[in-house]
Formats: sequence, structure tokens, C-alpha cells
Amino acid sequence: MNNEESNAIYFISVASSLSGIHQQTIRTYENKGLIKPYRTGGGTRRYSQQDIDKLIQIQELSQRGINLDGIKIIYEMKDKIENLQAKLIALENEITNQKTHSKLKEKEIHKSYKNEIVKKTDKSIRK
Repeated sequence: MNNEESNAIYFISVASSLSGIHQQTIRTYENKGLIKPYRTGGGTRRYSQQDIDKLIQIQELSQRGINLDGIKIIYEMKDKIENLQAKLIALENEITNQKTHSKLKEKEIHKSYKNEIVKKTDKSIRK
């Protein structure tokens, strides 16, 4: 049993009751690509709590006057932002690791030539 399957526990009737959204409206949201419930082998829709929360958010946006195409664009942009934020965090971690690696290499280099430098005093300089 995969994670998606184990989280998707509600039938459409239960999702409708929990979200307060009519089953046909939920199907419309699915047809528009706003929500994608898990499907069993027999094709039965199963909804997770995350799906129900998203249904409620979609309904709230719709009640604010945003049409379904606009809501879809909002969710697409939200997904893009989340992906970019994840990439940014990965790049920041990579930069931090590179800085740490560079500092260690720099210390090694300094250690390697530290013994080669001979300080001359005024006494050792011949005129």
C-alpha cells in the first residue's frame, strides 16, 4: 500500500459531507483539473484529508469571485513557486557545502606552505 493510497480514505459522499460541497461540484472540480483524487483499481474515487482541504480552499476562492480557470492558474503558480523554493533551498545548501569545502581546502593549502616560509631577521640580512 503506497502513501497516496493509504491517505485517500474517503469516498466522494464522505468528502462531500466533510467539505460541504455537492458531489457534482466535486466532479466538476476534478474535470477542470483542480483536484485529482486517488482512483482504486475499479475506478472509485478516494479522497484524502489534503484533498478535502483543497476542495474547501477552491470553494472559498470561487465564492470570492474567481472562476475555475483562474483558480487552476493560481494552483499551477503555487506549485511552480513551491518547486522554485525547493530548488533555491537546495542551491543554498550546495553553496554552503561548497564554501565549507573551500575553507577546508584553503586551510590545507596554508598548512602545506606554512613551514616553507622562512622569516628573515635584520641580523640574517647581509649588506
